[in-house]
Amino acid sequence: DISYTTNKFGNQYQAIVKLDCIQGQEYAGHLCINQKDAEKSAAEQAVMAFSAQMAVLKPPVQKDKKRKPRTPEEIAERKAKQEAEGNPAITPKTLLNALVMKIAKRYLQKGETVYETKTYNGGGHQATVKLSALPGEWSERMWAGHVCTTKQKAEQSAAEIALESIKQDKDLMEEADKPKGFGKGGKGKGKGKGFMWDPWQWGWMWGMPSSELPRKDVLTETITGEVLEWKESHGWIKADMEIDHKAASRREGKIFVGKADVPEDGSLAPGVKVSFTVYEDPRGLGAKDLKIL
Repeated sequence: DISYTTNKFGNQYQAIVKLDCIQGQEYAGHLCINQKDAEKSAAEQAVMAFSAQMAVLKPPVQKDKKRKPRTPEEIAERKAKQEAEGNPAITPKTLLNALVMKIAKRYLQKGETVYETKTYNGGGHQATVKLSALPGEWSERMWAGHVCTTKQKAEQSAAEIALESIKQDKDLMEEADKPKGFGKGGKGKGKGKGFMWDPWQWGWMWGMPSSELPRKDVLTETITGEVLEWKESHGWIKADMEIDHKAASRREGKIFVGKADVPEDGSLAPGVKVSFTVYEDPRGLGAKDLKIL
């Protein structure tokens, strides 16, 4: 759970210690005359960073007995039930969002998928959706859904009609099937360039918790996935869909999730299905707005 990386600068060495057991935090030591002293210096920096927390550590609090962790059998049973009934988080809105991204060959920016809802006197709701990330005249089209009892259902209805309309267009579906780099794509400023940092900025961020790192939205529409690993303070998720972003190749394709982004009444464990939105920070992709399914 602890690893060292050492770099040589002239006749001196500098080491970086990575704490995989604490959200992958990293600490850089001072320049030293040999590798052993460099690693020792990095370890000292890590200890100094946690000195305040170590001084006020309390005995572990007994966990709430009211909520028992699920057994492997219960997790398997829940997963089988979800597969049999269909995943409730895979909605027309999420499917529409995924298809538009395949056509545009990039992730969507805020404001490129716009839903507007009209409420009638009788209590019904009707929504429209506009997808400005689509190419050509499709970016100006608007689809109206059926009148529904709630705003949420009305938006899903509009998304379903837009989805079926796009699927019926041969050119758009051919565009969606083209690999990235060979399609026209839609208009928009976002190209997934990610973060660029110089060495001084990286040095400043080495000891920062993931929850304090600068974030940039990648997917604002919720997607689903499965928890691969959970270590009380953080864990890793495997998304059910492929995420078209250069940071998706980091961490072996896994998406980081910190305890701060997990609902207070939630309990994560390997095999648990979740829905979430995706952000990027300098270390890779992360999950937020988490909901347990």
